[in-house]
Amino acid sequence: MYVNDRTFETRERIRNLIVLQKQLSSLFSEKEYNVFVFGSYPTVRYVEGESDVDMAVYADSIDLYKKISVVIEDFFCGKGIELDLFFIDINTPAPVFLAPLHAQIQFTDYYPKELEAFEAECEEELDRRKISY
Repeated sequence: MYVNDRTFETRERIRNLIVLQKQLSSLFSEKEYNVFVFGSYPTVRYVEGESDVDMAVYADSIDLYKKISVVIEDFFCGKGIELDLFFIDINTPAPVFLAPLHAQIQFTDYYPKELEAFEAECEEELDRRKISY
């Protein structure tokens, strides 16, 4: 496969993300949630049929997360694309949350102080684990 083909396919995947983002923003207030896209899907490293979409949702309530997740799952299922989707639970700081929180693609500007504090706690937990090894 040529680089130009991979670049074109990457742009198409990003266009898909924009469609999904618009769909979500038409259904839910952008002041209550954020969706983070990380991993290979928005890059040229994505391999169709082998890779999946990695996404995380931060929402003010688990009920809102459930509603958002149904829309996201339906969107990718309809395209036959595998999806890894999870809820960012700010009650449990862990390094695994840093990948989505550092993602370059976010669907909204919603990043409340609680999420900022949680990100710092996740960083601290990562540092603690590095020291213990």
